[in-house]
Amino acid sequence: MPDRAIVVFATDARINERLVARGMEPMNGPRLTDILAEATGEKLSSKEALRLWQPDRMAGDPRVRAVIEKYVATA
Repeated sequence: MPDRAIVVFATDARINERLVARGMEPMNGPRLTDILAEATGEKLSSKEALRLWQPDRMAGDPRVRAVIEKYVATA
């Protein structure tokens, strides 16, 4: 899967997390914390996840990339 598609999906997950953190409804698709919990086994707060995980970093981490590819395949 092209890196650009992974980064776009990671960006969408990050946007969803920001929407939820602001008390709004997310777009279709997973939140950043959902992806990270599945990939790393760590449950981060929205604030921590948004601070630590940028879309480019997510695309570069093989654990996170595998989860994103799974979500993209089912979307």
